[in-house]
Amino acid sequence: MSRAALYAGTATYLQLLSFQAFAQDQFGAEIPAIPGTANDPQGVRPAIVNVINFVLGFLSLVAVIFVIVGGVRILTAGGNEENVTKGRKTIVYAIIGLIVIFFARVIVGFFTQELTNAVG
Repeated sequence: MSRAALYAGTATYLQLLSFQAFAQDQFGAEIPAIPGTANDPQGVRPAIVNVINFVLGFLSLVAVIFVIVGGVRILTAGGNEENVTKGRKTIVYAIIGLIVIFFARVIVGFFTQELTNAVG
């Protein structure tokens, strides 16, 4: 396993930990569901947030796979500098993608929390 794949796996794990933090309020307790408000678990907003989180999680998985593909491309280059360069670019772009996905999740979590506080 290459260092880049290890870093990408660690970044994905840290993302998953940070997503759990958005599901809890500042004291660590679950937010109670109040029917008819923004915290209602059957409402539209939680469904949209769940879809966004699923899509971003799937994209994180795809980015990690691309890091692995870039590492394999470097390992199988056999001295061909062009393949090594392509592998490096693949890894760099995948890591940039992971960073963008991480910040997208942070932004979604922030706005979800702020809108819930403003409406509910």
